[in-house]
Amino acid sequence: MDPTVLKTRNEIFHELKPYCVNLSQLALKNAGDSNSLISSTENLLGALRRTCDNEAFDEKLADYVFFPLSQILRSKQKYTDKLSELTLKCLRLLLEQGWRNHIAIDLAKQLLILLTLMIGGVPGQAPIKAPEELVFEALAALAALFDDLARVPEGSVTITNETTMPAVGHCITSILDAITNGPSTEIQSEGLRALKAAWNCIKDVQAHASFLPGTVSALTKCLTPTTTFRRSQKTIVMALESLLLVLTTVLSDVKTRTIRASRNTLMEVESKRENDMLTKSWLTATTSQIKLSLANVVKLRTHKSNSVRVSLNRFCIVLLDECHDTLADSNSILVETCLSLFGAEDPLDAGTTSIVDLATIHSSIGESIKKTCYNWVTSLPRVMQMNDETAKLSALHQLSASYKLLSKLDLGSSILDEALSRSLRDGLSSVIETSSHPRAMQEVLSDPNSQALMMFSSEQTLFRDFPPILIPEVSQKATRIAMVAFLRSLNDSLPHLTMASEMLEYVLQASGPSLLAAYWISSQLTQLAASQNEEMNEFFESTLLASDDSQATNHDLYSYSISVLSREDHNLDWRMKGIALEIVSNSAKRLKEDFRAELVYILYPVSQLLGSTSGDLRGRAIVCLNILAQACGYPSTRELIVENVDYMVNAISLRLNTFDISPQTPQVLIMMIRLTGPSLLLYLDDMVSSIFAALDNFHGYQGLVEGLFAVLGEIVETGSHFRHLRLRGAPHVDVIQRGTRTITVDSIVQAIEKQQERLKKQENIGSDEFPREPWKSASALLDDMAEVGESNEDNNVEKEKIPVTKTYTMIESIIRLCQHYLTNPSPTLRTRLLGLIRTSSAALQSDEENFLPIVNDIWPVVIDRLYDK
Repeated sequence: MDPTVLKTRNEIFHELKPYCVNLSQLALKNAGDSNSLISSTENLLGALRRTCDNEAFDEKLADYVFFPLSQILRSKQKYTDKLSELTLKCLRLLLEQGWRNHIAIDLAKQLLILLTLMIGGVPGQAPIKAPEELVFEALAALAALFDDLARVPEGSVTITNETTMPAVGHCITSILDAITNGPSTEIQSEGLRALKAAWNCIKDVQAHASFLPGTVSALTKCLTPTTTFRRSQKTIVMALESLLLVLTTVLSDVKTRTIRASRNTLMEVESKRENDMLTKSWLTATTSQIKLSLANVVKLRTHKSNSVRVSLNRFCIVLLDECHDTLADSNSILVETCLSLFGAEDPLDAGTTSIVDLATIHSSIGESIKKTCYNWVTSLPRVMQMNDETAKLSALHQLSASYKLLSKLDLGSSILDEALSRSLRDGLSSVIETSSHPRAMQEVLSDPNSQALMMFSSEQTLFRDFPPILIPEVSQKATRIAMVAFLRSLNDSLPHLTMASEMLEYVLQASGPSLLAAYWISSQLTQLAASQNEEMNEFFESTLLASDDSQATNHDLYSYSISVLSREDHNLDWRMKGIALEIVSNSAKRLKEDFRAELVYILYPVSQLLGSTSGDLRGRAIVCLNILAQACGYPSTRELIVENVDYMVNAISLRLNTFDISPQTPQVLIMMIRLTGPSLLLYLDDMVSSIFAALDNFHGYQGLVEGLFAVLGEIVETGSHFRHLRLRGAPHVDVIQRGTRTITVDSIVQAIEKQQERLKKQENIGSDEFPREPWKSASALLDDMAEVGESNEDNNVEKEKIPVTKTYTMIESIIRLCQHYLTNPSPTLRTRLLGLIRTSSAALQSDEENFLPIVNDIWPVVIDRLYDK
């Protein structure tokens, strides 16, 4: 022995000797005085903690220290549990440090029996409930004892001989009971450490096989999730590691290769020695039971803890790798779990085997992956019908992970893709059916989009994104995000836009919720594909990146969306138009200012939705117009409408002339007039005639009639504020000056005086002689007549009427034609028309010659309204 180590060993001996002698003397007196023994044992424990870490503390020192401790352990029943706990702590230090390299086999057997009795009691008798602290220390001492025996060459053989096996069996049973029924996490964790140590210490395959059923059953019970008792993450991870050790030790392909290759008959099995249980029939029965246990264990894949999921993923991968042939019946369960946990890997174990590696090695695992994915795909509609959002999230995450894996392994198939398209559509359709039903369309109010008009009138129009249109509930937000993430993953794994094209083909012949679902899926796939190319578009021309199929799909989807927005079908789900608005907006974002050429086709269909009775649809129309303005380079949405108002006027005129009028048409006209002001009125003269023609044909539709008269009222209101109703140079008639003067006494006196002066002048006129010859010659008279004719012509030229503007003529025609509707039975409409006439009269009264005939025409009808009831 090294002199330095020897010296240190002697120093440790001299330090421990007083404590050992004192404890030994107290224990041999057998006085039962626990207090003095507790104090002495605490002193010894403190000394051991100070000295046992030194390498000089060997098995001889441990034997010396154990002597006084053995006196207490022999008479354990006489002393308190506190003293037993302190004694076990000292014993644990001796096992961990002193006997770590060598321990006497006989002593180890005695300690095994003693510690087992402390944990599980006497076999066959009712167990006595021991304190938790005592059980914990006994388990820790057992773990250290098995570790010491594993280092002793003959230790593993000794504990599995016929004389020791019953004690070892009782020990394993006691440890398993502590794992499953332990009152605390600490006891369960220490029990799992003891089980690991015992299993590593035992080298005999027969012993392992005999302990396998009970061990697997207990660990499965520990790992099965229950609502009554929740185990800690640490305990679950340790239990998974222990179960993995147990299974791979007994059932690895290397260990069972001989058994699987054997062709033992029943007679051959019986001829074997009785304790040889490793037969083919045993293996078949064992693997079937293991499959049942694994079915319960893999339920941990939904555990909230990431460490548990990582450990379970590792557990399944190791079993698939090392027990692939032995547990062939369980491979489907293990593969399904690995797919559910795909991506849940420990970043520190980057070099370990993964499910991708195993699928590359074993073709059966690849086929199992495809089969599992197909089962998930076909079950998706059923899962989406459930009210369990957690199950929906799990299903979508599983599908996303499995398709990523199939893409890596190049295991995709057309059958699987078709099944996925069908299941996605059906699953989303079921969600739409179970969600809140959309509000039915109602008759349009007089001004439902005033908020939108106010916003457009502002120069600072805020840009917003579209709110979710499907699965919009807050409680389903996670499901919606998972659905979009899954569709995004499909763009990576499936051929580019293949599913989008298939969905669009289905849309053209579908109806109901499935139509809406397919349309939404197609739009999402197209948008996700476009967004993935945005970064590349910064470096390359988009036309170079976009394939012919991609451009064709985008064009077909855009064309169909325009037809949806232009469709006047009150039975159409408003969400169809909402999706169409998103598609149009996405096209504008992609084309930017090149999209201006499309405004002639799309601007009016989008703008007319501002008159929809659906508040959600009106809001989406506003967002769409905002996006169109920004994408096309207009400073605001107002400028977008004003700059392209001619497109909208033409569209509305066409509809009015063909009597293809929707309830939203009047609202769009009002919006245009308010935004553009009097400048638009110059283009509406023909439209006014079309409006009155529509009134004649649709006079029975009260809501439409009131809407059209609201347009006429807006025209009159805007025109009345126009500064140039007549051309320049028209005389302005001061109505106030032309009014009747107030009669006073002075005015009466002046009038009488003027009359008297006029009478006096008449009396003073005398009678003249009758003329005898003409006053003028014929030539002079002709000259005078020519001069009078020229002066009359000049006066006629001066009195020629100054022409009025188009706005004046338009308002004049409106007021003349409106009088025919003053007999309408609707009081609201009559009141509106009287207000319109009042506004028009105030605007036209400055031109006396044109206004008085109008008054003459409408006066009788207006006066009759005084007698309305």
